[in-house]
Amino acid sequence: MNKVKAILLLVFICMLLLTAGCGKDDDNPAAPENNVPAELVGMWLYESATLNGVPFGLGLLLGWEPGTVAARFTVGSDRSFLYEELDADSAVVWTEWGTFTVDGNTATITRTENDAGPMNPPEIMSGTWTLSGDTLVLTTSYEGLTVVLTAVRYQL
Repeated sequence: MNKVKAILLLVFICMLLLTAGCGKDDDNPAAPENNVPAELVGMWLYESATLNGVPFGLGLLLGWEPGTVAARFTVGSDRSFLYEELDADSAVVWTEWGTFTVDGNTATITRTENDAGPMNPPEIMSGTWTLSGDTLVLTTSYEGLTVVLTAVRYQL
């Protein structure tokens, strides 16, 4: 995987981590076997990204496949995640699968497979998250850079 794709994956994982940690954890505690807050479950559309506080193109950061114009991810109540890159017609052009866990405001995403097959070894990323209404902000550090991804709840 090229460096851009690795950064994209890191950002995606951070977003998931940020989403998983925010919310009303005290009002809605997760069961020990499933630590995904209910407000995190659903589909999210990446909206913007910054590197060290400077706006940065999502496609460059996430290493989008040719033809990709947007990316979304789905968080399942079963600790699953699905990342999809979309073309102008909203057709999926690239997919990645894995799992994630949440510990307080830290989320960890383990990507285990993509359209090319199993990822061996799996790629693991983590970061902090905050959730405000339907906006999720994920923050992580990658090779000395502060990466902030913003996603909004995706409505089909």
